[in-house]
Amino acid sequence: MSPPQLLILITVRNGKKYGYEILKDLRDSFEGVWEPKTGAIYPAIKKLQENGFLVSEMVGDKEHYALSESGRDLLVHTLPRLGAMVTLSARFMKVVEDARNELGLDTVPVETLYDTDKDDQLQRLRDMRKSLESSLMRVNETIDTIEKGTQ
Repeated sequence: MSPPQLLILITVRNGKKYGYEILKDLRDSFEGVWEPKTGAIYPAIKKLQENGFLVSEMVGDKEHYALSESGRDLLVHTLPRLGAMVTLSARFMKVVEDARNELGLDTVPVETLYDTDKDDQLQRLRDMRKSLESSLMRVNETIDTIEKGTQ
């Protein structure tokens, strides 16, 4: 399941919403860092329907989406497993944010990666990959340490 699909399921967990409401909720939640586009959200909604995680109902002229029982079960089983990862990521991002603030660096929205020429885009993406690989190595080391300590 893709992150946008999981976010869609989370967005409709408390009741029916039509497509634009889902899109608007996601845009509001991620304002300044990610702007979901209709070209990504609607196909994700359709895929969730095909997999039986969303059901839909026409209300007036709008198709409203809601969690199916399978979708609710998926959230109930997926969200707890993500808890530890979210905690680790949140703490990691706090350390990064503190360093960014101390160095007086501005946050650059993800969308700006695509506002530059190809060479600059590639360099930024390579830098991001290097940073993420380094972070992933630290996560793996932490996992190994924890696993060794519980054996």
